Amino acid sequence: MKFDIKSALPHIISFAAIILLSVFYFIPQFQGKKLVQGDVISFKGASAEARDYQGKTGETVLWSTSMFGGMPTYQSSAPQKNNLLKYVERAMNLGITRPIGYFIFGMLGFYILMMIMGVNPLVGLIGAILFGLSTNHMILYEAGHMSKVRSIMSSPMIIAGVLLVFRRRYLLGGAIFGLFLGVNIYVNHLQMTYYLAMILSILTVIEVVKMVKSKDMSHLWKSLTVLAVGAILALSSSASRIMTTLEYTPETVRGNAILDAGEDRATGSGGGMEWERAMSWSNGTIDLLPSLIPYAAGGGGATKLGKDSSLAMKLQRRGEFVAPMYHGDLTFTGGPSYFGAVAFFLFLLGAFSVKGRMKWWIVSGVLLTFMLSMGKNFPVINRLIFDYFPMFNKFRTPNSVMSVTTIFIPLLGMLGLYKLTQSESRETDFKKPALLALVLSAGLAILVALVGPMFIDFAHPNDARSLQDPILIEAIVEDRLSLLRSSSFRTALLIMISFGAIWLYIKEKVSSLIMLAVVGFIGVFDLYQIDRSYLSSDDFVNARNADSSSKPRAVDKQILADIDPHYRVHDTTVDIFNSAIPAFHHKILGGYHPAKLQRYDDLIQGHIGRGNMSVLNMLNAKYIIVAGQDGKPAVQRNPAAMGNAWFVSQIDIAANANEEFEKLNGFDPAVTAIVNSDFDAYIGGMSPSKNGSISLTKYTPNEISYTSNSTSEQLGVFSEIWYGPDNGWQAYIDGQQVDHIRANYALRAMKIPAGKHEIRYEFKPSSYYIGETISLIASLLLLVAALGAFFFYFRGENRSLPTFEEFLQE
Repeated sequence: MKFDIKSALPHIISFAAIILLSVFYFIPQFQGKKLVQGDVISFKGASAEARDYQGKTGETVLWSTSMFGGMPTYQSSAPQKNNLLKYVERAMNLGITRPIGYFIFGMLGFYILMMIMGVNPLVGLIGAILFGLSTNHMILYEAGHMSKVRSIMSSPMIIAGVLLVFRRRYLLGGAIFGLFLGVNIYVNHLQMTYYLAMILSILTVIEVVKMVKSKDMSHLWKSLTVLAVGAILALSSSASRIMTTLEYTPETVRGNAILDAGEDRATGSGGGMEWERAMSWSNGTIDLLPSLIPYAAGGGGATKLGKDSSLAMKLQRRGEFVAPMYHGDLTFTGGPSYFGAVAFFLFLLGAFSVKGRMKWWIVSGVLLTFMLSMGKNFPVINRLIFDYFPMFNKFRTPNSVMSVTTIFIPLLGMLGLYKLTQSESRETDFKKPALLALVLSAGLAILVALVGPMFIDFAHPNDARSLQDPILIEAIVEDRLSLLRSSSFRTALLIMISFGAIWLYIKEKVSSLIMLAVVGFIGVFDLYQIDRSYLSSDDFVNARNADSSSKPRAVDKQILADIDPHYRVHDTTVDIFNSAIPAFHHKILGGYHPAKLQRYDDLIQGHIGRGNMSVLNMLNAKYIIVAGQDGKPAVQRNPAAMGNAWFVSQIDIAANANEEFEKLNGFDPAVTAIVNSDFDAYIGGMSPSKNGSISLTKYTPNEISYTSNSTSEQLGVFSEIWYGPDNGWQAYIDGQQVDHIRANYALRAMKIPAGKHEIRYEFKPSSYYIGETISLIASLLLLVAALGAFFFYFRGENRSLPTFEEFLQE
């Protein structure tokens, strides 16, 4: 194939523009600076033990006791060593690390999608930038939601692959689809993958109906077969992650409840979270307005105040210049899901001007995401989906679906904009659509500014706690009202300027280049200005300061002086069950994880959170950090902590899980082991007398060893979390594999014969190791298939992509 520099030049310029914009926005990255990101800090704390041990030994760590007494590392630090698609993501990042690499990937992917759909380079570049600068992405990145950002950035290429398949480019489309779906699954935010799949399912249904009606069964079966094979290989490339997740999820808060509490739960197969728990982050109607008007709901929970702010004037004496401006239906938020006023206007223009299946697919997909985001506030649709869609009840925070919407708003907008530039009868085709888009966007913004204050509640339930002073509460209400009006008028003004440029083009007063330049500039300016309110160069700090959270406090150093290799710490000076920072230095009873083990969560709700010392003792909470008299953290040693393992003299049989759980109130773990009747056969005939000793001899994350010595058979209880019986933990006595059971609702226990013995627990989940083999094979097949498809496409004579008209056909 001969390289044509003239035809390639617009793409080279567009690629260069995307790279330069990414570098410009995130220039502090090249200055060695970092963001202090809450989720990243939490992740690092949660994975500190695993990362340190893997770094020292090279051994894969699949279990860590750093948080919640112990849990698998599948969703935190367990590597997918054999998934070769990680190199595809690096290639799309151009080998540049985050954040620049992530945003390059996303914008390049969107640009390629536009080119595949037959749009010209300038319109494609505008769309790519509007997608990349979506305020939602900046807020996600600032908070540290890395896997979500990476998932969204890889999504445009998945869409490109599906569209190519449905336009009869089976080999090329299948390769792109499988490859980038595999990357999307690899980055591990299956909730975003699921939402994207829901929207692509709408497209699939539309296309299948069209094929059936036209009796094009060959195209139907070829398309579905290619997509099915691509999806299977993509899923298989992350087999180690998926298989362990499928094994782990039923044991977590996203699986079935263990205790019978009569709670309102999903009725779908496979169990899941309770409806209220899953729907806790549901958008209200007010939370949808920021899609068009960035500060319609106030912004975020820590918004920078302007000089003219009523609240700022009152806070000036305190030196505070940020405030919780948000007043929507969510408990709190980092900022709005703002798509851009111009992008939204263009989306409406596309909705009224573009014809055919493509338009209806995108519009219905966007409407679906809006409805899904409302969660419990739109139960007519969401309760049905929650109860009956497979796996849907495993997901929480419904409003996060708006991250997927960021793809489709500029997508339809660019189709409409490009169609405008290609129209030979602009006034006939676009006069009415442009006016309708103007009225529904700028008109709505003006209406909100003028009438909104009569219907919108500018107070928020958190105001009394965060501001306390009634005068400050009154001031912030004034600021929120002012922000709503100014933001609404701003939106209307930007849209009217863009409309003006389009109107002049419709009237043939300006060229398409000038029109696109004005619309593109206003659209980018709009998002850039709002984005800087949530993520700017000023938010980056020197790397040394960014890592300050991981530095040990005086109280941490005091505890770390203990040479005992394995004990736990209960830190009450932090948000115990929502902070992983203490895990940088200790094995803690608390931590943060959205999918903690259900049994441990039950302990938190019913015992640990209520200060049940019997439970703290059985979990070997050797040290408790409390606030001292001077307000600084202080250490209390817990002499009643049970240590790593012990023998008991009594076995208390519980008839069911609820009884087992209730018996933890006031029991003495040094004397009694509470055992569920499920294990009657195992403990039948035992009458332990508690003699001898058992002690820890070796601790690593994946393996723990003990020695025991007694004159009679004993029941040993271990202060390690039960995760079984067949999920990976294998028990051995003197090298011979033996069974172990659950005791005290959440711990492990084992019958130990008389005499001296070596006891060992080893975590070897077959799901991970089998999955890694499958991952290697599937990802290798995907890479080979993709390379072959690209080779034949670029070397072949017929290399034509579908035309713009093909994509928009009825």
